[in-house]
Amino acid sequence: MSFILFLFLLFSCSKTNETPLARVGSSVLYERDLINNHGNKIKTKEKAYDFIENWTTEQVLLKKAIDEGYLEDLRLKRERDSFYNNLIISSFLDNSLSVNISISNDEILEYYTSSKGLFTRKEEEVFVHHFFLSELEQARSIKRELLKKNNKRRTEEINQLFNVESKVIKKGYSINEIDVELFKNKKTGVIGPIRSKLGFHIFDIIKRYDKGTKVGLELAHDEIYQRLLKRKKSKYKTKLIDSLKSETNIFINSKYRDENEN
Repeated sequence: MSFILFLFLLFSCSKTNETPLARVGSSVLYERDLINNHGNKIKTKEKAYDFIENWTTEQVLLKKAIDEGYLEDLRLKRERDSFYNNLIISSFLDNSLSVNISISNDEILEYYTSSKGLFTRKEEEVFVHHFFLSELEQARSIKRELLKKNNKRRTEEINQLFNVESKVIKKGYSINEIDVELFKNKKTGVIGPIRSKLGFHIFDIIKRYDKGTKVGLELAHDEIYQRLLKRKKSKYKTKLIDSLKSETNIFINSKYRDENEN
């Protein structure tokens, strides 16, 4: 049983008589606070302890700050109010935009067809399956498995087991060690392990694309989607704000009005 499931069952069985996880003065941390706010992140007892320790530290410092009068600091109050207002506005806009904006495949195709000049490769590119490992022997083991012939099922298992990252990499956009190995010839297949400061990398090069070739719609799809989404969001936000202002009685002192306003 996972630790967070244990906490959930414990909490479910003791709703009327909760046992606190920690207490600092009059502030209490319950199991429900841990589960409701951080349940998806806390999987072990050690993680839970770290969270509780951070919470107690925060409460001790907060209590001292309040005792020193920071709760009444006008500058902090203004910053708090501004942050909270922006948070509310951001949530409102995000919800409004998600409900009222959509991008169809026809729109993506139309954009691609009318803007093909934008989708010409300016550098060489490779489409790869990227494996990142912390241990050299593990990286070598994966490479051996990938190099085995006629073992498609095993390759798929490896891809799932190690959460492979499939992506396009442009020449000149990676660290030098990786960039050199990826683009030193025109071959496809498995290369590595390549060592970096973070660990060891294995690349299964699936396809290569020469500089000057066209980017197909399938590869350009996500980029076009984001461009259209950004454009529509901007237009919708402007239209929404103008509409709300037209419905609201707003006064601005003439001294501070835009000279271009009527």
